[in-house]
Formats: sequence, C-alpha cells, structure tokens
Amino acid sequence: MIEISVCMIIKNEEDVLARCLNCVKQFADEMIIVDTGSDDQSRKIAETYTDKVFDFVWCDDFSKARNFAFEKATKDFRMWLDADDVILDEDIQKIKDLKQRLTLDVDIVLMKYHTAFDQDENPIFTYYRERLINANSHLKWQGVIHEVIPLIGKLQYEDIAITHRKEHVADPDRNIKIFEGLIQKGVSFSPREQFYYARELYYHQRYAEAIDQFQAFLNGKQGWIENNIDACEMMGYCCYYVNREEDALRCYFESFLYDVPRAELCCDIGQHLFDRGQWMQAMYWFEAAIHCQMNLESGGFVRRECYDEFPNERIAICKEMLNIK
Repeated sequence: MIEISVCMIIKNEEDVLARCLNCVKQFADEMIIVDTGSDDQSRKIAETYTDKVFDFVWCDDFSKARNFAFEKATKDFRMWLDADDVILDEDIQKIKDLKQRLTLDVDIVLMKYHTAFDQDENPIFTYYRERLINANSHLKWQGVIHEVIPLIGKLQYEDIAITHRKEHVADPDRNIKIFEGLIQKGVSFSPREQFYYARELYYHQRYAEAIDQFQAFLNGKQGWIENNIDACEMMGYCCYYVNREEDALRCYFESFLYDVPRAELCCDIGQHLFDRGQWMQAMYWFEAAIHCQMNLESGGFVRRECYDEFPNERIAICKEMLNIK
C-alpha cells in the first residue's frame, strides 16, 4: 500500500481549514501545512492536526510556496489541496481504495475538480487536475500564479472528485497585481502565464487589453490546445463589451482551428444567433452542442450544462418561435 503526504499552503483560512483537515485525516499518512503569513487562528487549527506546520515568507509566487511544502513531505505520493476544498465520503473511500492498488510506476494521478454547482448542488463545472505526484518523479510546480505540475511520465486518471467550496472571496486584485508587478520588473511571461494574465484583464473588465493579450497568446502558437480554445471563447466575450459583436462570432469559429468543436463553443455560437432572432441557425448550433462528446480527460474546463440542459432549453424556445411542433 502506498502512503500519501497531503501538502497545503494556507493564509487566513480559519473558517474552512478544520473542515478540510477533517476530510484529510481519514486517509493521509502525513499532513504538511505551510503558513504563508496568517494573522488569524489558522496556524493553531493546523497544529491540532499535525506537528508539521511550517512558515514560508510570501513572495508573490505560488509555485515556490507549493514546492516548499512538497520538499517537506516524506511519503510515496504528494497530494495538494486548498483549504477551501472538501472531499465527500464516497471520494474519501475511493482514495483509500486507490492507496491499496496504486503502483509506484505511476508519476501523476489526476482527479476531478468540481468548482461550480447548480442550485441543487450538482457540479456544473468540472475538470481534471494533477492531484497525486510521485515523490520519485521529482516534478515541481511551475508558474507564479495558476501554478501547475507538468504532465510528464505515466499518468493515471481516477474517478475521484475534490470539491471546491469557497466560504469567502480572496482579494480580487491579488493575481493581477502579481502579474503587473512582474511586468514592471521586465519579466517575460510563459504562454500559460500570458493566457492567465489575459483572463485577469477580462475579469477586471479591461476588455480591449484582454483582447490584445489573448491575440498575442494565440499568435505565439505555443499554447496548450485547451488554453487556445478558451482564449478564443473569452476573446469573443470581450468583443461584445467593445462593440465588436461580429468579431465575437469569428472568435468562436476560430476555436475550431485547434480541435473538434466543443459544446461550449457551439452554445456560444447558438446564443449569438438566438439573441438576434435567427432561430433556425441558432437551433442548428444548439443541436450540434448536444452531439458533442464530453471529454473530462482533456484537462479543459467543462461546463456540463452545455452538453444537455442548456441547448435543449434553447431548442425548445427556437421551435416555439418557428411554430415547429
């Protein structure tokens, strides 16, 4: 049976930390908690679960903090979690079962990450994330923000979910401040960092700047397929805000250059036409969305409602407007 070190970085998480660690203690062989500067009760809470609580001086670099936590781990596999993650009972049991059968030739185990939910608490936004990292693979986190472990070596996908449950909103300006601090220092972004900087610009309603950054990211031709597709979609969203509606449609179609159409993009195209009363054309694209195959293992962001519920609702309205029985 393999052993797992759960490694976490925390700051001011007193309202959620115990909830997370109550899940972790049911399967973890070791807990590594790295405090990056809490001024609440987070550290005291952590110390009731483990004596391996360490301080890390925050330096605006999430990878450095996570790599520091990984360096303190001593077990076969390192598992990362955020303090506002929870693990449901059925998934805890699946992790226990995985420990019995996981072999040491596996470098990375990927698990589902549920990050958004409908009114009935069903997950509607899910994607796979690297979750267990073999200590002997010596893989390290990369990227100052939206950090990632490179998917290298033998990968194993598991039908196990980590559920992300925020109780408070972090500083909404934190990420963009870090990015713009790097720009001021003359740091060149990797393709992934440029993509996420563009996203931050979008979230901060700086749409024209976001379009420029997404376009520069795509022009660089070094991006991951899923990020390329997302860049096309988000660039399309930006176009509506700068009165370039027809360019939005072109952005959605541009995503087809990178892979087969995704239901999310088919719904975007359908909605564009729907909003303009082009019922027959809209219905075509909503029907196309229903026939797209959902692929959680692509690693991309998946909006489940785009594969069934949303396009079916829109098709019903289109048929009503066209007097189709």
